[in-house]
Amino acid sequence: MSLALARCVEAVARLLDGCDLLEPVRLCMSDRDVQAEVCASGPAASVSMARLAAATGSEAAGQADGRDDGVLTVDLEGDVVMVAAVDAPVRGAVPGVRSTSTPAAAVLLRTLASWAAALDPDLLRGAQLWVEDDGRDFTVRLLATAARGDDLETVAAAASAGLQGTRTRRTDSGLDGRGSLPCGRLVHLAVVCLS
Repeated sequence: MSLALARCVEAVARLLDGCDLLEPVRLCMSDRDVQAEVCASGPAASVSMARLAAATGSEAAGQADGRDDGVLTVDLEGDVVMVAAVDAPVRGAVPGVRSTSTPAAAVLLRTLASWAAALDPDLLRGAQLWVEDDGRDFTVRLLATAARGDDLETVAAAASAGLQGTRTRRTDSGLDGRGSLPCGRLVHLAVVCLS
């Protein structure tokens, strides 16, 4: 997963490079697929979806009808599939006031790709990397699963590889934690116990 996840994250970074400016996007990436949600409505959502479609050489279903709720399904590089759609604007976001950007998201993804490449593919099978843009900042989360309660600490240690100052705490569903990349970017961790 680690190299596959890193390739997926890199593919999304290259896609964002070719999109011009988009409204805030929420990304969920795994080793073979990407879910992208454009957090906007009306014309702003339509423009962002059109830019994503143009960058991938395709057309979002529903866009031809002039709706802003189109869904775009496209093969990115290799075997990575992206599904993009529109979601509601981020709660509390002020239209036109934004401190994040699409180029900044691409830079962040490249930083995360190098970190993801070093993660253990066996212990983090099926993990998801979430990057959420709320217009003010980016939130990064790594969600992993443990087959049983005895594996929680081992999976958490694998998920926190390369992070500094990592702290975890038990929850009803597993472990939550956070640590920082060497660049200072905070990464939230969640390990969910499946049994």
